[in-house]
Amino acid sequence: MCGMGILHWITTHATSLLESAGIIGSLLFTGVTLRRDSRSRHVANLITLTAQHRDIWERFYDKPHLARVRDPKADLKKQPPTRDESLFVNLLILHLNCWYQAIRRGEITPPEGLGMDVGSFYRLPIPNHIWQQRKKLHDADFVRFVDEAIEQNHG
Repeated sequence: MCGMGILHWITTHATSLLESAGIIGSLLFTGVTLRRDSRSRHVANLITLTAQHRDIWERFYDKPHLARVRDPKADLKKQPPTRDESLFVNLLILHLNCWYQAIRRGEITPPEGLGMDVGSFYRLPIPNHIWQQRKKLHDADFVRFVDEAIEQNHG
């Protein structure tokens, strides 16, 4: 009699059971697909940002007159930043902001040592001078990130 009750229940509710299994299966499949898409998007974002980084720094290496940007002894009183130096550093600021926003939104994982890299560069005389001029154009969280990186890597 117990077997007949189970068989009756299955035949009565088979459609509902199959629909529920289909919905659960679809949700699991969607979850797996979203996870894979997210990983792919992370990698694509990292590749894009890395390519942009390379393109910006190729300018530095292709233009020897930009070498002063990385000179820790650059004397800004004798020679203020040139237009090309300002443009180069501004491109780096905008690029760093892209990285920062992507990290903040979980689109990429921050590279180890990012803060140290940022701090050591933006504490140099020319990048620091240009950063101090331009930071008012950026959102407070990004400004705080760069300023803290500069302070933490100040020696």
